[in-house]
Amino acid sequence: MHSVVTVLEEPHLGQVYQLWAEMNRLFGVGAPEATAVPHFSYHVAPTYELEKLRTVLLETAVSTPPFTVKTTGIGIFPGDLPVLYLPVARSPQLQALHTTLWPQLQAVAHASLDYYAPQNWFPHITLGHNDITPDQLGPIVTWLNRQPLAWDVLVTNLTLLYDTGERHVPLHQAVLS
Repeated sequence: MHSVVTVLEEPHLGQVYQLWAEMNRLFGVGAPEATAVPHFSYHVAPTYELEKLRTVLLETAVSTPPFTVKTTGIGIFPGDLPVLYLPVARSPQLQALHTTLWPQLQAVAHASLDYYAPQNWFPHITLGHNDITPDQLGPIVTWLNRQPLAWDVLVTNLTLLYDTGERHVPLHQAVLS
């Protein structure tokens, strides 16, 4: 699956990489493969019309000034392999950006995931998935609870993370201005 995201900037980019490394060292869980680049997502689909998508990203970026969002707390999507994440608060600017992007991205996507539709969207920065068991969850959450995770994150880009089959890599990036 490919995704339209905001890739984190420093210092938060490095902080997520550091959290992933510490989680691996302390608990034996690895950096999330699907989120090899720390980010939060707006839209996910198996395919996009790439040139049209690039135009949507560029046109949206030139009409959107950079803004700040806040992370708050620790979240868990339950399951056999739970997902740990940092919730991203839905500020008016973030909500407006998503509301603007969604229909335009739908027009250039094929079979997008409804999970990211405006009524379902829960912006988040993934800290762990695919290798965390329910038994590991308590100790990892206890450790994360001691970390400074209340961040002011600057939103500066719209990026297509392209799924190579092995990992997601930035393919197109438009800088907010």
